[in-house]
Amino acid sequence: MSVVPMRLVTAAGPRQQFDAFVSSCVIDQAFHPENAMLMLSGMEGLAPMPYVNTYTKQLRRAEELAERSGIALGHVPFVLSQEEDALIAYLDELEGQINDIQQEREGQINIADQSGKVAEKFEHLQGLTANLDDLWSFHYARFRYGSLPRETYDAFGAMLEENEDVIFIPTSIEARQVYGIYFTTEQTSQAMDQFFASMHFAVIHLDVRPHGTVDEAIAQLREEAQTAQRQAEKLEIQLLALREKERERLLSAYSYLRYHHDCADLRRYAACSNETFYLMGWVPEDALAELTTRFSAFESLSIAVDMPEGIEQTKPPTKLKNPFFGRVFGPFLEMYGLPAYNEMDPSIFMAITYCLFFGIMFGDIGQGLCVALAGILMTKVWKMWLGNIITCCGLSGAVFGCVYGSVFGFEDMLPGFKILEDGNVMLLLMASLGLGVVMIGFVMVLNIINGVRQRNFEKILFGPNGLAGMVFYLGLIIAALCTLILKVNLFVPTYVIPVLIVPLVLIFLKEPLSRLCKGDPDWNKLNLGEFIGVGFFELFETLLSYLTNTLSFLRIGAYAITHVGLMLVVHMLAGSDNVVILVAGNIFVMGFEGLLVCIQVLRLEFYELFGRFYDDGGVPFQPKIIDYTTRSN
Repeated sequence: MSVVPMRLVTAAGPRQQFDAFVSSCVIDQAFHPENAMLMLSGMEGLAPMPYVNTYTKQLRRAEELAERSGIALGHVPFVLSQEEDALIAYLDELEGQINDIQQEREGQINIADQSGKVAEKFEHLQGLTANLDDLWSFHYARFRYGSLPRETYDAFGAMLEENEDVIFIPTSIEARQVYGIYFTTEQTSQAMDQFFASMHFAVIHLDVRPHGTVDEAIAQLREEAQTAQRQAEKLEIQLLALREKERERLLSAYSYLRYHHDCADLRRYAACSNETFYLMGWVPEDALAELTTRFSAFESLSIAVDMPEGIEQTKPPTKLKNPFFGRVFGPFLEMYGLPAYNEMDPSIFMAITYCLFFGIMFGDIGQGLCVALAGILMTKVWKMWLGNIITCCGLSGAVFGCVYGSVFGFEDMLPGFKILEDGNVMLLLMASLGLGVVMIGFVMVLNIINGVRQRNFEKILFGPNGLAGMVFYLGLIIAALCTLILKVNLFVPTYVIPVLIVPLVLIFLKEPLSRLCKGDPDWNKLNLGEFIGVGFFELFETLLSYLTNTLSFLRIGAYAITHVGLMLVVHMLAGSDNVVILVAGNIFVMGFEGLLVCIQVLRLEFYELFGRFYDDGGVPFQPKIIDYTTRSN
């Protein structure tokens, strides 16, 4: 449960050693680079390192060739120093082979597709017994092949037979369409085309002119389509064989280009003078010893290691170091934001409180174990990160099911705290409020700790979640409890003034007081009207947030009560022997209420707790580790 300490490393050395230094000490090492020009902005004579990445073009080619040939990107060992002309020649040769195979294959697929479509067009001509060669040899007659709606043919069929200028031969009569061919003379062809168009005759254009009868033409076209398809399949097999043959060599070339491309890309972070390069980056404290050993291989290299305190140009990146339980809830934490470098890591806190709240709200042994089993399946089978969270929540629900003595909604199978028994509802709601008070008080302590780390006097002393806010909030709660339960009235001046009034005044004056504590000479130079107006509304919002955040924890008890109520309804509908309704009801409650509880607990975490102590805004620690399985940026 910690943010890994960082050190700022500044490396300076001869410019001709830059590539070797990057290759040995930066790439695939725990080194988070920073912009050296920004960090060394006060140093004279510096300029950005010249940056032209000569590997980009060939790397793109290698990635595209791998994609076209169906090879998944990945790392294959390569020789660090190669003749690049030979590598480019290899890519040219491979690209030519792939282009030839793919172009020929696409041509065969087009032939198969075209022949198949023409064969489909000729299928409706099977009622025509004439030889097709006779049709193609007409000089003084014209013909059109197509279809018209069945209702049109039924209405005007007799008129077509009586028309002396045209001969219409139906070749296929179907339920909705009538396919056929009409013949006319060259002189009347234009008029007949307009006449048939008025009857919604759709002409089917015959782009290919096969020979023989219609049946022979169809057989010929289908044979051409099958032959072309077989040839395309052979070419696909040939492409697969080429892929298997060239996989290792292509990936080796890709790995070489990717490595050197990413090494050259680090020039964007470097600065240089006439003879010296400067490269800066953050290194985890526990990785510094190993990197120092690598640095020692460069005799002309100068290394400076600085603490992060006092560095104003940038803030250190955040690298979390957590046990498994904390890492499980990492994705939820990242939804809110990474902790800043000088801030506490709330991963374990979130994991514990999330499971605690979920278990109280969803306490049932049987349902909890089923939810946990579903989470295990999501993790092991579907590789979903959410599965681990659901598993932890399900186990927590089963634990609290033991407290309640509830098994699939059966409340009388085991002893325990029965929520709907006399007075237990009110007790549960009051316990939820008490839990809320404890949680809010605890996160105020965390906020003060963060303030100490950040040397932020407003967080430590004067903020709504600092010492002043904690004294007011807990003091008000204690006074209310003593008055209501112990009948001891603490709302007297000797208690109210130091415990309630003074903290509110400090919260109201938090800005000038914080500046005073920092030693700011202009701490009292404020716009009085603006200060009073803003301060009043912020103080009102603070008081309102104490009330609403505390009452918000009532939802923990409310959902626990709702869970029992839903299962009572399920058991009433199922009666004494309807197992189907009982199973379906349990599945519904596990899915529907489980989803609602997850959302409500996440709301409690983000709004009622995190908002009081957690600023987020951390920059993720991103060393230059090459991921060979993804395309370069």
